[in-house]
Amino acid sequence: MTNYIELPAQEINHPGGNFYVFICNSDILQRIAYVSIEERNSKGVQRPLSERRCKEVAKFINSNDAIIANNIILNLPEETEYIAPTENELIGKIKFPDIEKSVWVVDGQHRLFGFNFTAKKLDLLCSGFINLKLESQAKIFITINNEQKGINPSVIYDLLPLIKDSDFKEKRTHSLVKQMNLDPESPWYNEIKMLGIGKGLVSQAAFARNVEVMIDPNGGVLSPYNENLQYGILVNYFNAFKAVFSEEWGSTKYVLTKAVVLSAMCGIFPKVHSLCGKDFTVENIIKQIIHLKKFDFSSAKLGKSTNKVAIQKITADLNKMLPEISDTSDIKI
Repeated sequence: MTNYIELPAQEINHPGGNFYVFICNSDILQRIAYVSIEERNSKGVQRPLSERRCKEVAKFINSNDAIIANNIILNLPEETEYIAPTENELIGKIKFPDIEKSVWVVDGQHRLFGFNFTAKKLDLLCSGFINLKLESQAKIFITINNEQKGINPSVIYDLLPLIKDSDFKEKRTHSLVKQMNLDPESPWYNEIKMLGIGKGLVSQAAFARNVEVMIDPNGGVLSPYNENLQYGILVNYFNAFKAVFSEEWGSTKYVLTKAVVLSAMCGIFPKVHSLCGKDFTVENIIKQIIHLKKFDFSSAKLGKSTNKVAIQKITADLNKMLPEISDTSDIKI
């Protein structure tokens, strides 16, 4: 016969779904909760459990200043039941099986398993979802951690394809393009035709097509970064082009800021990204693209180059002018 844990709980309704807030003692959570990176692909989403971080948490728990106010986010089993409050009750109840390793920790694993290294016990604030599917776990994890420092970007990159959210790229792309148009520090400030018509150098649609490729969770060169870093790298990249090609930028005599060369600039970005290493300052990007200075972007030469084949040729020609990625000094096999 299965025993159940029953705790006071409050149901929270948000646009993205319902969850339940309750207090549970760390002793109980240690028994029923678990996370295993080996089983992630079939059962849950998490980043690896670090014993060092758990011990650091334990040290904090043992201190006189110990306060763990952040909630532990859990994926409760499908047998979980929420019992709504009656007319005479202010709060409902949540009831779930008292079974070892039956509850996945979606977020907060080190806070919880830090208690493995101390005898101290505390009541912990929990947010519980019931029977989340894998892509939902991934989406919650990314939403929480994408803006936090200290989260390995590769973890976010690894989980993004699990979301299967067709709106993700569209929303992120629109946000980046909009920032590029509204930011006075951007070389595209007020020069992107957000509605596709009117004053401007290039349409939002042309810009978005290229940015979407770069942030694509399935291999996009900018996908490992959060939105702030994505924007910072992009704005520096285009500012570097504006600095190197100051005469050509925005001039009707050249096609540098037309859709065709915008596509080519974005097309060579992966190679420039590799050449820059981790230094995406304008100055370092200039060092890489200065080799393109002799390229003829004049309207006289490229004015009729508007189709896909032309874009591919311009991209290939520019790539050939960039330095080769040949430094293997840090590679060990």
